[in-house]
Amino acid sequence: MQLYTGIFSVIAHCRRAKAYCNFTKFAAYQIHVDKRSHSDLAYFHQPGKEPLQYSTFGALIQEAAAKYGDRTALISSYENKRYTFAEVKYEAEKLAVKLQGLGMQRQDVVGLWITNSAQWYISYLAAQLGGYITACINPALQAQELDYALKKAKVHTLITTERCGKQNFYKILKSLLPTANEAGSRSIETTQLPHLRHVVIDGESSSEEFTNWAELLSQPSSTEVKLIDELNENVRNISPESASAIQFTSGTTGQPKLAVLSNFSFLNQGYYFGRALKLHNGHKSICMTLPMFHVFGLSVVNAAVKHGATLVLPSPTFDSKAALESIANEGCNLILGTPTMYVGMLEEQMVSKHSTHTLELGIVGGAACSPEIYAQTKKIFNLKEFLIGYGMSEGCAAFFTQEGTESVEEASQTVGRLYDHVEAKVINDKGGVVKFGELGELCVRGYVVMTEYQDDAEKTRETLDKHGWLKTGDKCILQSNGVARIAGRNKDMIIRGGENIFPKEIEGFLDTHEDIVESQVIGVPDKRMGEEICAYIRLRSGANTLTHEDVKRFCQGKIAHFKVPRYVRCVEEYPKTSSGKIKKYELQEWFQKESKS
Repeated sequence: MQLYTGIFSVIAHCRRAKAYCNFTKFAAYQIHVDKRSHSDLAYFHQPGKEPLQYSTFGALIQEAAAKYGDRTALISSYENKRYTFAEVKYEAEKLAVKLQGLGMQRQDVVGLWITNSAQWYISYLAAQLGGYITACINPALQAQELDYALKKAKVHTLITTERCGKQNFYKILKSLLPTANEAGSRSIETTQLPHLRHVVIDGESSSEEFTNWAELLSQPSSTEVKLIDELNENVRNISPESASAIQFTSGTTGQPKLAVLSNFSFLNQGYYFGRALKLHNGHKSICMTLPMFHVFGLSVVNAAVKHGATLVLPSPTFDSKAALESIANEGCNLILGTPTMYVGMLEEQMVSKHSTHTLELGIVGGAACSPEIYAQTKKIFNLKEFLIGYGMSEGCAAFFTQEGTESVEEASQTVGRLYDHVEAKVINDKGGVVKFGELGELCVRGYVVMTEYQDDAEKTRETLDKHGWLKTGDKCILQSNGVARIAGRNKDMIIRGGENIFPKEIEGFLDTHEDIVESQVIGVPDKRMGEEICAYIRLRSGANTLTHEDVKRFCQGKIAHFKVPRYVRCVEEYPKTSSGKIKKYELQEWFQKESKS
């Protein structure tokens, strides 16, 4: 515990002086205007050294099996299962053909309502070989939410399991489909879910009502063997522009939308993301802590298949102890996660001290990473490189990632460089392009951009303009060399007495306090100022509770007075989505309930 405290103290001391940099100072990092920009306007195009690949993910699976056949593709530690690239392709082929037998046709939707597992991996590959669209459904959804997801995505066949941890998938399904199998058939016929025709479930007790997973993966008949051959022949007929997956937006505010992502987009993003992960430098093993249903996790799957990397699944859902055990047991080289996942693994490592000497590289994304978490992770896990990336569901996950050549200061304050063949610009409130070094909204254009929001023309027009530019909704400063700094979400901005305040800036400062592990800043209603600042903070183990006065003294003279939190709340955990993002709207609900009581 003394070591843990000491690390926090040293890092806090070293970082404190640098945490007060505002966005104006960041512009001082700028290099002379890059030749590719032709002006001082914040537009950048990364042309790339290689042409984009006009193909599909189904064809990629075939190529990977041919190239890496006997190499291990998947290790599910908690299930004690291992598959080579050739083996997992065969399992996926069997499933794709059996799904055809259930009436699925090309561009029908198969929903994956499963935690991280071999079942998820095989199902995803089967969908790509069959030309089906994968709807990645959050396994934490309850009945009402699942009902919305199935209708919104127009799911034809749902693949799931009976139970995982506290989540009883079978019970939830029965509440939605109480009359399943009453007519003696496993097919679904209900006006409540007009598109759903089959549920495939892994388990015994549900075998009478729904299609059994094990049966679908049984040895194929002679007829099915011929169908597998036809399946592989027909992969060439899948259009690169056709939808590969429909990705639910995070849904931390309001009902989630469905971003349609094409085969062409996912195939090429997987290639360039894999290069950012250094997977092209030789065979690597990845500790898969991310949920595979999330676009961040899905992009890791795509990159692994493209570059022949081994995916290691420590647990069905994130478990810091299981992750560290898998790293030690399987010799993982890469680890990925959100900032909150890394905080959990850091705390566990200080207690368990697992062997992590095989780790070479870490990637963090999905939410803003503070300089403190960045420094702690790189130091405690002795990483050669710890890279920050940035992306979104509507952009096939990451399209900015650091290269590992950044200075310490730049590494902790930027999200890296733009991927090849992608354009970026930063605009003001009127849509005009600002200058390099000025704050505005980030827009991107290129192969990573979604096709549309499914069945939502209005939201599509709001987000994707007629010229193909995707408005990210994030405030950004763009350098002339294509390096970006994300200042925060437009919707997260706090307007206090006319002052525009970005929570990320305050969070980065508070995290330099030696007793604070993590902070989350929100805006709360105030009659006089319009909004006030509330900081929810997590303290290191053994630290004394920090009062508002303690925090106020810490801030005095170091950040502008209007950025000092009016309210401070100490918490043990934050409300999170299953992908590790903090639900700030729930923090606001906590504050409102407290104010009323």
